[in-house]
Amino acid sequence: MTDSASFERAFAERAIEEALKAPSTVRVGAVIARGDRLLATGYKGEIGDLHAEQVALRKAEAVGNTVEGASLYTTLEPCANSRTSRVPCAQLVADAGIAVVHIGEYDRNPQVNRLGWKHLRDRGVQLRDFPADLRVKVQAAAEDFTKFFTSGSGMSAGAKFDFTQNGGRFEIRVDDQPRSPSWTTTWTNCGASAIYLNGGRPGIVALARYANEFDEIDDPDALDFGGHSPKIDVGSIGVVRNEHGHVLCKVVSLEPTADYGGTGHVSVTIKWEIRLADEPLEPHPCVESRRTGA
Repeated sequence: MTDSASFERAFAERAIEEALKAPSTVRVGAVIARGDRLLATGYKGEIGDLHAEQVALRKAEAVGNTVEGASLYTTLEPCANSRTSRVPCAQLVADAGIAVVHIGEYDRNPQVNRLGWKHLRDRGVQLRDFPADLRVKVQAAAEDFTKFFTSGSGMSAGAKFDFTQNGGRFEIRVDDQPRSPSWTTTWTNCGASAIYLNGGRPGIVALARYANEFDEIDDPDALDFGGHSPKIDVGSIGVVRNEHGHVLCKVVSLEPTADYGGTGHVSVTIKWEIRLADEPLEPHPCVESRRTGA
């Protein structure tokens, strides 16, 4: 390992250490360095509600350390959410003259994902990723934050997530206890006002055609589970079935991909209701009929 690679790795590891100091579940750490010299550190929540990058920039300025031409090591992609009044960290970093940004993980938030990277690239900042083994450590440190965009729990709840990330998968669980009944929903691109809900094989997913509310669905098993990827329009309800029972998913809103007129903020917002089975469910009859050719 070269000397430069050695101290770059050390600063990335220090950023992870800073992230673990964060008082909330959103654990982010940042380090500013020039060559092998540490200029400043920061973590989210260290100073008020400031982000880790903001903290590090302020601390560097407070001790008179110039950061122009320096490198930033941050465990999470700097924010670039145009929908808030906050000046995005990506803009602050670029305005400060930071030359290189090392990123530990890209933000799962559909309003941010890769937009921070894009803003920095467009401003001429060089972009690097943390080494693979350190990215694993970053993901472990940020697990509570990351899973907010890949899973949810509750008998009745909702979520908003980017369906172009994580293979479109979003896990719905009864609660956060080990071995809690769960359903893996998978969502893929369809259009400006509809999305596909995938189950991988027949007998798993159905469209509750014309139903607008959960209480309009009496027995979910009476629905047509003959396909595996029904189209769910905004306002419509899809049902995912497994041995635990059913989860009813209503598509509340959709921000489509650019090819369907989207603006770059890709997401689907759903709400769900879980209906547990009294006894483990057998495969749906449509599966058996396909196997036997009936």
